[in-house]
Amino acid sequence: MDITFDPRARQISPMRTARSAAPQQRETQTTGQSQDTMEISHEGQQAAAGAPDLDQSWEKLEAALRSMSRDGSVSTLREQLGEQELEINWNATVDPDGQIWCKSYFDSFVSQVTEFRDTAERAIKEHYADAYQEALNSPLGRDLPSQLNFIAAKYQCSWTDYFDASMPAGERQWTYTQVRAMLTGSGLRLNDPYALKGIHIPTDEETSKNARQAADDTISALVRQAKADAG
Repeated sequence: MDITFDPRARQISPMRTARSAAPQQRETQTTGQSQDTMEISHEGQQAAAGAPDLDQSWEKLEAALRSMSRDGSVSTLREQLGEQELEINWNATVDPDGQIWCKSYFDSFVSQVTEFRDTAERAIKEHYADAYQEALNSPLGRDLPSQLNFIAAKYQCSWTDYFDASMPAGERQWTYTQVRAMLTGSGLRLNDPYALKGIHIPTDEETSKNARQAADDTISALVRQAKADAG
């Protein structure tokens, strides 16, 4: 053992020689590769032996196609198509873009609305004819403001001498509304339950249904004519 003196440490420091252990030898292991095998059963071999030869089948099909000429192919195709009767869409023939049907629908719809409006207005004017004449000859004056004041006093103002208490409140209100419209020339109310009591007020669904039927009838008439022309 060697001894070294370090003046700064003021002591003797022994020096030892270090030894490293020898590395151990690694052992390597080798593993063998396994191989999978597949065996066909006896039944499978028999089935494969009895299967048709695909190469021979394809050769037969190719020979049949080569033997058929172009004219023969076209002739066969025409015969097959001739046996099928194609159904004609007559609606599309007479109205290909649907404009005739749409025009017939809206024409019918507008016609129904116009007819009801005219009928309702006549009924309303007849129902309130006496009240209208009374307003025209108002005791308050023959001018429009005096006439309007008179119907307001008779049908709305219960404190006036002209108020008609014998009429139901609902009927008084409708009389005032319709007579005022007749005096001023404004639009009449077409849902009057008193003036239109005996007249059916069609709904939108009913009007639309009738319009669709009218459009269908128009197309049906055109189809009948087209069939007659085609013989």
